[in-house]
Amino acid sequence: MIIAQGHDLEKQFGATTLFKNVNFSINSNARIGLVGSNGVGKTTLLKIMTGEEEATHGEFIVNKAIEVGYIAQEKALNENKTIWNELLGVFSSLIEMNTQMQVMQQKIAEHPQDSQLLKKYDQLQFDFEQKGGYSYQADIKSILHGFNFPEETWSKTISNLSGGEKTRLALVKLLLHKPPLLLLDEPTNYLDLNTLDWLEAFLKGYNGAILVVSHDQYFLDHLANQIFELQFGQLTAFKGNYSDYVKQRQLRDRQQEEAYEKQQEKIKKDEEFIQKNLVRATTTKRAQSRRKQLEKIERITPPKHKNKVKINFKSDRPSGKEVLILHDLSIGYPNKVMVNNINLQVNKGDRIAVIGPNGIGKSTLLKTIMKKLRPKMGSIKYGASLDIGYYDQELQLLDSSKTVLDTIWDRHQTMPERDIRAVLASFLFTAKDIDKTVGQLSGGQKARLTLTVLSLEHSNFLLMDEPTNHLDLEAKEVLEQALQKFDGTLLFVSHDRYFINQLANKIVEVNPQQAAVYEGDYTYYLDTKNKQLNTTKIVPKLDNEDAQKATKLSYQEQKVKDSQKRKLQRQVEEIEVKVDNLERQQKTIQSEMADPLIATDFSKLGPLQEDLSAIQTELTKTNEKWEKIMIELENF
Repeated sequence: MIIAQGHDLEKQFGATTLFKNVNFSINSNARIGLVGSNGVGKTTLLKIMTGEEEATHGEFIVNKAIEVGYIAQEKALNENKTIWNELLGVFSSLIEMNTQMQVMQQKIAEHPQDSQLLKKYDQLQFDFEQKGGYSYQADIKSILHGFNFPEETWSKTISNLSGGEKTRLALVKLLLHKPPLLLLDEPTNYLDLNTLDWLEAFLKGYNGAILVVSHDQYFLDHLANQIFELQFGQLTAFKGNYSDYVKQRQLRDRQQEEAYEKQQEKIKKDEEFIQKNLVRATTTKRAQSRRKQLEKIERITPPKHKNKVKINFKSDRPSGKEVLILHDLSIGYPNKVMVNNINLQVNKGDRIAVIGPNGIGKSTLLKTIMKKLRPKMGSIKYGASLDIGYYDQELQLLDSSKTVLDTIWDRHQTMPERDIRAVLASFLFTAKDIDKTVGQLSGGQKARLTLTVLSLEHSNFLLMDEPTNHLDLEAKEVLEQALQKFDGTLLFVSHDRYFINQLANKIVEVNPQQAAVYEGDYTYYLDTKNKQLNTTKIVPKLDNEDAQKATKLSYQEQKVKDSQKRKLQRQVEEIEVKVDNLERQQKTIQSEMADPLIATDFSKLGPLQEDLSAIQTELTKTNEKWEKIMIELENF
């Protein structure tokens, strides 16, 4: 069923037309990815759909009773509230209903013969249950855990949260609202890999339509079944996920290119024929007829290709075979150790991705290798003939007071200005851009300028911290291709799973205890992790007596852990039996209360109502206990 439609939408800013003749429809179960270069109007289109901005022409129509949810609408968090109380506010109507039920329960106890009161209470209780009155607290807890808000943070005041935490909390609040049409603008920004996996699973099961703007190809591949491309002022719809869209787009462009070239060839022949035969008396009529046909022909336009960033990384000299060796390395800050026991060998030609939760120490690792931080313990051995280039995710290596031109010129003073301008043009800096100061640039422009600086250093070992942040999809594709062709070694931090999978031949997973190394790409890493979770470990036979003792100790620890897990599983089973019994009791009492003989006998109805209220209270507590134990069980 179609729940929303865009008709002939157009948006102008002054004399500039951002897009026009935009038409689309959204079904009730849609999973749509909206893609396009930075600045084409994706966010503007979303704001038109929410009513935040008006279209210059056309209209966006939403079916009655369809609420449109948008992340920007949820950013008005109450800074004085705690996380928990702020999210409870989403369910204020249910909380009010619960208060009304408690008041009515008291009145029923005082007036058990009031049939109208009992009827109102039954209806209120039914509405409360249908709207999730008995499960909303469990929903809050589940989403908070999914977005990496541990229980100890729920009492924190929002004003004390970081910017990234507030952004995540705003998304949590929006998802709890569960609007029938959910609009998301770059929801994967600032999320670590575990949270991304959780969000994907949540959105796949979402009961409503989703339209998402994202530069995360992996995310779009796993969620979207339709892609809207907004490019060159037009919107084109494609069936399938992002990978399907890329194939269809390339096929469309190739077919259009072939048709254009074929038509141009025919036009050229017709024009030559006209020119030769128009002056000849015997062939003038034929030439005139051919000219009329040529004037009527509908001209095919060549495919529009946006100017792409041109990136090239090339080293001046080869490094040694062993590039970097980390031995028992511990990293952190003066008063804090972030990660212990890092052991890693980086060889020439490696493409190594460093992954892990936000704040775990991934950037700290790169800064330690760059000698910006001192190791807490252990050693770092650098290989021979090593030239290291560094990309900082905060883009703080640039001087905000310098112009774009001077940023390059100061580093390469003998380089002719003409060559500098040519290099900057290849990174899509216009003549106007190069006279701007760094402080005036957008995040995407700063990222491209940092890549420009890095490409001119000709390093043979690149350390890159979140290099795809701020880049649009086309720029990311170009960066991927450049790094694939790079003749040196790459060690990079990223949460972009598609980017990781395209490049990495090794994965380093960072956690507080150590850094685990996986000899393969991201798909291999996921497969290995799943096997580790699903396969029971076999204890090998060991000859060394000390090793046997260590294995025995590990075995004992595993036995204790298995025992705890079995205990929790038994508790879950017992609680589920209890819930079944309570629900049966609830249905039995409700059936009795519906009996016409009892419904008119207030002396019998009152006690039954008291029993029903007691059972429902117990059922709520039991469900909450089940939720808590399930969370504990998931940790195993």
